[in-house]
Amino acid sequence: MSQARKFRQSEKYDLKNSPFSQCPTQREVAKLLGETRDDLRRIINYKEQFVVRRTEQIGGKIRSLIYPVSRYRALHERLKFHLNKIRQPSYLFSPRKGGSQRNNAAVHLDQDQYLTLDLKQFYPSTTESMVRAWFRDELGMYEDVAGLLTELCTIDGKVSFGSPLTPVLCTLVHRTMFDRISDVCQSRWLRHSVWVDDVTISGRFVPGQVVNEVRQVIMSAGLRSHEIKYRSGNRPVFITGIGVVGQDLVAPNSLHLRIRDLWKDLKVAKTVEEKDFCTQRLLSQLGTLRHIVGRQTSLGQRTSNQMNMLRQRRAKFWNVHLEHRKQQTSWAQSDFQSPADAPF
Repeated sequence: MSQARKFRQSEKYDLKNSPFSQCPTQREVAKLLGETRDDLRRIINYKEQFVVRRTEQIGGKIRSLIYPVSRYRALHERLKFHLNKIRQPSYLFSPRKGGSQRNNAAVHLDQDQYLTLDLKQFYPSTTESMVRAWFRDELGMYEDVAGLLTELCTIDGKVSFGSPLTPVLCTLVHRTMFDRISDVCQSRWLRHSVWVDDVTISGRFVPGQVVNEVRQVIMSAGLRSHEIKYRSGNRPVFITGIGVVGQDLVAPNSLHLRIRDLWKDLKVAKTVEEKDFCTQRLLSQLGTLRHIVGRQTSLGQRTSNQMNMLRQRRAKFWNVHLEHRKQQTSWAQSDFQSPADAPF
C-alpha cells in the first residue's frame, strides 16, 4: 500500500470541513467529545487533580513532563482522534498515522546538499495564546468555545509535554509556519520534509538566502531554531536516524553494532529459553535493518535470508527440546508403572 493511500485512509477531510470548523457551541463540542458542557468545565476547574509532573531523560536531555491522566487524558485522546482526521500536507511525516522515519529520509535521496534544523523547545514554546488564536482565527470558533478548548488543551499556559494530543495539535497550530517554509522551498525547487520539530531541506544547491528566509518565517511564528547545519551528499547524511547516501538508505552504525553483539549472545546461549530470547531480539533488529535498506537491495536480501535461517533454527531447537521432554516424560511414566521396580 502506498504512503499516500495510508494517509488518505486515516485522514478524512480538510481543515475547513472539520466539525470544529462549523462554529459549534460549547454544548456541541462537549457532545462531540462524549461529555457534557458542565463536565468539561469541572475538568477545567479541577484540572490539577488530573495532572502529573515529573522529569525524565529523553534523547540525552532532561525533559520536564507535564501530562494529563485518568479522565483528563481520555479527553485528550478523543481530541487527538478528531484532529487526526484532518488532512495534513505531504511534507509532514510525523506525527502522522502511516508516517515513518524511513519515508521521511527517502524524500531526500539522490541530492547534493542538505540543510537541517530543529525548532527550539517546540512544545513548551507553543503557548495558550497561540492555541486560542488557532481555534478562533483558523477554525472560526466563537470566543467562548475557543477559550474552553484552549483550557482543555493546555496546562500551565502552554501545550502539555507528554500528552497524546500535543504532537498533532502543534502541527495544526503551526501549519501556517510550515506552509510558508514549504513555499520557500518550492520556489527554489528544493525538497523538504518535517518530522515533529525537525525540518530537512535538500537539493542540488541550497542557497544561503534560504537559511535567512526560513529563520525569518520561524521567528515571525514566535519560535526559535537551533543552529542550522549544512551537509553534503558525499558521505552518509543522517535524517531522523536514517542515513542517505546518493540513491541508497543506510542504517546507523549503532544498529549494526547491536546486531553484531546479538549474534555473539546467540552463539554462547546455552538453554533453549536463552536461545529463543536472543533469536527474537536478533530478528527484531534484523527486521529494522531490512526495513531501512529495503527488501530489494542486496543487503536487504541477505538480511531476509538470515532471518529465514534464524526462524528455521529456532523451530528446530524447539522441536528437539519438546521431543526430548516428551521422551523423558514417557520414560518416567514407564519406569513408575513397571512391576519390576515395585518395592514389594
